[in-house]
Amino acid sequence: MDGTTQRYAGFFQHRSTRRRSVNCALAFSILALALAVPGAGAGPGWCRTDPVVLINGRVADIFVSARFDDLTKVTGPTEIVISTPLGVDAELAIATLGFGHGEKVRFEESESLKVTQGRIEVRIKVRVPARSDAMPIRVEFAPHVVGVLEPTQSEGNANEWISLRSGL
Repeated sequence: MDGTTQRYAGFFQHRSTRRRSVNCALAFSILALALAVPGAGAGPGWCRTDPVVLINGRVADIFVSARFDDLTKVTGPTEIVISTPLGVDAELAIATLGFGHGEKVRFEESESLKVTQGRIEVRIKVRVPARSDAMPIRVEFAPHVVGVLEPTQSEGNANEWISLRSGL
């Protein structure tokens, strides 16, 4: 990892860990309050988790989003599988609380993915277990820093594998 990447990784790790803890705690507190108040609803907003990975020393976020009012339907840890080309280093830099049940993050190598002219192909698969198969889930892959502005995204439902292919 070069000095610039290390500096960014440390910055994002410190900032993201604190932000993520506050966001999840705040989201669950608001949800609990909304469900406890008669006539109140959680609204149409989305809650997002964002584990951070390092792929050949490059920082990237994997955003997994569920509707705010669906958070109580989640029944287990969010499963995330990150596939990279053979020989590419990949690791989890920062885990999140998932949707209150944590995350299971796994890395795999794939012969079908390639490294070409400095671009590394990546495949992300995500599954969120829930009581409802109709619960919408959004997955985004955002390499830092430019990718955060225009992440690759895919949508699906809980209890199914949602896959997207991107590069960094």
